[in-house]
Amino acid sequence: MKKVTVKVSATSANLGGGFDCLGLAYELYHTITAAESDGFSLKSNVPAPRDKTNLIYKAMNAVFTLAGCPDRNVAISSHSDIPQASGLGSSAACIVGGAVAANALCGNILSQRRMLEICARLDGHPDNVLPALLGGATAGVMTEGGGVEYVRCEPSGIYCALATPDFPLETQKARAALPDTYSRADCVYSLSRAVLAFGAFATRNTDALRAIGDKLHEPYRAPLIKGYDEVRSAFMRSGALSVCISGAGPSALAFFDKPPHDVKVPDGWTVRILPISGKPVTVEISDI
Repeated sequence: MKKVTVKVSATSANLGGGFDCLGLAYELYHTITAAESDGFSLKSNVPAPRDKTNLIYKAMNAVFTLAGCPDRNVAISSHSDIPQASGLGSSAACIVGGAVAANALCGNILSQRRMLEICARLDGHPDNVLPALLGGATAGVMTEGGGVEYVRCEPSGIYCALATPDFPLETQKARAALPDTYSRADCVYSLSRAVLAFGAFATRNTDALRAIGDKLHEPYRAPLIKGYDEVRSAFMRSGALSVCISGAGPSALAFFDKPPHDVKVPDGWTVRILPISGKPVTVEISDI
């Protein structure tokens, strides 16, 4: 019998104007251990379903089904240092971790590209799952045929600080706040800044990060995040190049061209200085 341990990075999506397509991985992790077993069990250090409705197992079962053994029993142990409903990719880490663990238990029968497609479909878009799987900074799209096309780079000389409040913001609520239509000017504004943001990561041009901005999601989500404007101002006073909402929020992400220090945010917010991770998801397999 085999046991698999998978380590998945936290991620930020959108990165300003890159709505549903840009993502970045950090050195903050969710570790999932899955072992072959005669029965099903699941232990977790965070509130989550303990049955097969758990997102980790749903992702595993998507792979098991493709491998011809749906509803396979496993013993799962999950330990996440990624805060939930915070805009740091906790759901994507569950999906990627579960899918990669199942593929390893099945002898890695699925290619990396097939895994990307499965994870993107389960998450709804590729912005978080791509950096969780591959590390670094990524830009990706889902094609009409259900595939995923992407580019990836490893930024350097860029430092990230994230401020997370003591309240969650469910992605569904954050997405419901978005309008159904946008003006051409707002689309051009965000598109141009998304292109510039990925170019800044790829060329390590930190000055270009000063222009990060968005008019597709941030103006509608920021009012849902009590204290966001104050946190943004605090980051800028501490020398940030720019600040954006991490994913759907409520975390705020700030970019710096040198290690940040002495960032003073309002009470109820926690600041994390997180190095960018260039490492893909890691897998260890052992016999039990």
